[in-house]
Amino acid sequence: MTIDDLARQSLLPVRTIREYHTMRLLPPPVRRGRVGIYGHQHVQRLELIARLQRRGYSLAGIRDLLEAWDAGADLTSVLGVEPSLAALDETPLRLTHAELRARLPALSGRLLNDACTAGLVRSAGDEFLVRSPALLALAADGAAAGIPLAEMLKLVGALRRELASLAHILADLIADRLLPTQQPGQDAGELAPLLLRGRLLLLQGAASTLADQLGTALLERADGTEGGAALRAALERIRVGAVTDAAGHLEPAVR
Repeated sequence: MTIDDLARQSLLPVRTIREYHTMRLLPPPVRRGRVGIYGHQHVQRLELIARLQRRGYSLAGIRDLLEAWDAGADLTSVLGVEPSLAALDETPLRLTHAELRARLPALSGRLLNDACTAGLVRSAGDEFLVRSPALLALAADGAAAGIPLAEMLKLVGALRRELASLAHILADLIADRLLPTQQPGQDAGELAPLLLRGRLLLLQGAASTLADQLGTALLERADGTEGGAALRAALERIRVGAVTDAAGHLEPAVR
C-alpha cells in the first residue's frame, strides 16, 4: 500500500507517518521507483506505537524501546527492571459523579447501582472509588462498541466472583501449608518478599492465561459465525508474535 493507503487504514494523517519516519519509529518502505510501498508490518508497528502511547510512553521512549527490541536486547534490559519487580497492579481511581459520567455516560440510576453491586465502583460520600480503572475503561469501550452496559456490568461481576473463589483457594493454601512452616517469633519481613513475588507472578500468569483462553474461545466462535473471517483476521493482527529464549532475547514466534 502507498503512504496514503497506510494513513487511511491506520486513521493517521500522512504527516504523522512522515514524522514517525523522521523519529525512526517506523521502518522505511520498500521503494518501487519513486513510490514507497508499505506492508502489514508497518500497520502492526503503528498499532504498537498507539498502544504504547495510550499506556503513557512518550514518542522518544517508544523509539528507544523499539530500537532496543530491533537490536535484539532482552526484555529486562529494555525495561530497566527485574521481571519480578514489574508493576502489574493498578492504582485505585477517585472520581466525582460528573467525572464518572464523563467516562461512562450511561452509568446512572439503576445501572449505577448495578455497577456498585458488581464491584466496578464504590460510593465514597460525594465521590466514587474505582478499584480497577482498566475494568472501567473496558466497560466504556464495550458500551461504545454497542454492547449493552448492563451486560458489561454482568461481565465485571462474574469476573470478580470467579477471582474471589480463586483468592479463597490461594488463601487456604497459604494458611494451611505456608504459615505452619513459620517459626514462632519469626520476622514477618521474611514472609513479605515471598508473598510479594507470588502476588506478582500470579497477576502476570493470570493475565497471560486469560489472554490465551480468550483467543482460543473467540477462534472457536469464529467457526460458522457470520463475520467469523473478520474476527480471525483481527485476532491474527493482535496476537503475540514473539517468544523469548532463556536469556530473555525476543524472536519471532513459530506458528
